[in-house]
Amino acid sequence: MKMYVEKFCIILVTNKKYIGKSINTLNQIRQIGQYSGDVVLLIGDDLVSDIDQYTNGLENVIIKHFPDFDRSDIIEILRQKPIGSGSGVTKFFQFHKLYCFHTYFHNWKKCFYIDSGMQIFKPLDKIINLECNNKLLAHSDAYPYKLGWLLERQFDNQQFPELYAKLKNEYELFIDYFQSTMMLYDTAIIKDNTLEELIKLSNRYINSITNDQGILNLYFNSRRKLWEQIRLRDESTNYYDFFERDNLQWSDYIMLKYPRTFHVKSQDSPTRNLMARCKKILKKLQEKISILH
Repeated sequence: MKMYVEKFCIILVTNKKYIGKSINTLNQIRQIGQYSGDVVLLIGDDLVSDIDQYTNGLENVIIKHFPDFDRSDIIEILRQKPIGSGSGVTKFFQFHKLYCFHTYFHNWKKCFYIDSGMQIFKPLDKIINLECNNKLLAHSDAYPYKLGWLLERQFDNQQFPELYAKLKNEYELFIDYFQSTMMLYDTAIIKDNTLEELIKLSNRYINSITNDQGILNLYFNSRRKLWEQIRLRDESTNYYDFFERDNLQWSDYIMLKYPRTFHVKSQDSPTRNLMARCKKILKKLQEKISILH
């Protein structure tokens, strides 16, 4: 199948903590996913001065820096009132993902956001070629449906009962919702004030248990009704899932977030040698950085 790449880009988001995973996923996108078009690497503040050390020699990779969000006051509140797994304190950089909906991305007609660390096992063309006119395609977090897995579970109602009550009055919460691990979308859904609205929501509803995911669902799903379930499979291929289902193996999928049947040391792994090379490169880079410091 011919891959549609005109006015299209893949987006990865990273800071220094996750740069190794980002480069690994990027290499898989190129070598296994067989995608050679634009990749936009959205970076945080701690990579501005030395990102070239990680990306030197990579083709069609656009480095785009947006400033880290200052969530220091919110983090202090969440330390006093911990919710969920504590990701609002330990993984607050996940909110950088909101920048995927900056008007900067009007430079492309269609974008495909992929979490750093995603495992790619087959060419990406079948996903990239999906139609998403005026839509955001992503995978249901409740798939296969589990009773009670609705958007309301993405927001804490124990530590922040008043905030939750306000949220429930303003937004439809008893609906299915999507994972923000991968999103294919038409950039026409990005309005001039979209990012501003997302930031406001993230600062208002600090009881979002999984950081950006709940906020993106409030805006694109509950408010604007733009989310659609991404295609799961065709007659020969499963497209994406968080992990393998129904006795399937990693080799049955194009992509998996956390594969359970895949092991890097597996002799038939398509990424074994690639990941080994990436580790060697990263080790050399780390040695150079330690010398500089």
